[in-house]
Amino acid sequence: MATMQDISLEASSGFWRRLEIRFSIAWRRFVWSWAIFRRNRLAMLGVVMLVLFALMAAIQPILIESGVWPRGIYHAQTGYDGTISPWPAPPGEGHVLGVDALGRDNLSRLMAATRPTFVLALTAAATTAVLSTLFGAFSAYYRGPLDFIFTHIADALLLIPPPVLMIVLSSRYYEHLSAAVFGLIYGVLVGGGSGAIVMRSHALRLVQQPFVQAARVAGADGPRIIFRHLVPHMLPLAGAHMMSVVVGAVVADGFIGFLGFRAVRLNWGQMVYEAIGWLNVFSEPSWAAIFAPALALSLFAAAFYFISRGLHDVVDPRLQS
Repeated sequence: MATMQDISLEASSGFWRRLEIRFSIAWRRFVWSWAIFRRNRLAMLGVVMLVLFALMAAIQPILIESGVWPRGIYHAQTGYDGTISPWPAPPGEGHVLGVDALGRDNLSRLMAATRPTFVLALTAAATTAVLSTLFGAFSAYYRGPLDFIFTHIADALLLIPPPVLMIVLSSRYYEHLSAAVFGLIYGVLVGGGSGAIVMRSHALRLVQQPFVQAARVAGADGPRIIFRHLVPHMLPLAGAHMMSVVVGAVVADGFIGFLGFRAVRLNWGQMVYEAIGWLNVFSEPSWAAIFAPALALSLFAAAFYFISRGLHDVVDPRLQS
């Protein structure tokens, strides 16, 4: 006769065995998806570009804290180089991208602006993916009044252009819009609007699949079917969609900075705005201060777009042909 200890050990071994099987399935899915993703050369280029931007964000504070870059000269906001005259100065020794009209190192400012841009991009991406997936899955599965409410919320948000709304909010409340808050608001607008509509249409097809019907026959309740069967199959499309959203969020933030509404936070758009603002004052403009942040903004957005193309291939592998 089995003792309570034997029963407990058997249950424990069964739990770990199920966990091992699930991990093995998830790993095989990842290997299969990665094999498709890496065939897309643009997607791999996007990954390399994103890694380089991440290194820029991580290295800048290390260089200053370690003393390699003196804080008084290379601090992104308060540093200046008094040994150079006049300001702005073109690229030269000690300043790869030169200095701006206030003597601040352009490269240090460019690298420092990468961190808030990453925060904004990741916040917008995560918010969009979570909202659009949940809205789409619950609407498609339960239908009825819940689908009616979610659909009308999505329709209402779809009528609000996120970049225009962010410009309006920034012009009035720019001191309260940190990078995370900016990305959160942008993600809510897109994830609850166009993202929810796209994910709902995908979830409606999944609900009719045999594996969902089999789960219903087996007695699985709604939340279990949604989180165990629908959401895992919706994640690749959610990933492809949120990468495209990041492009819009980053460009909108840079454009708002260019308009001068984001003076409390350093970003690439603000750097371009400040550099152009000094064109009427100095006869010799600092072209590096204009083109470097503009190029960084374009390449950062392009990196996420390239990655979204690879994720789109994972969603629909037939596009590989």
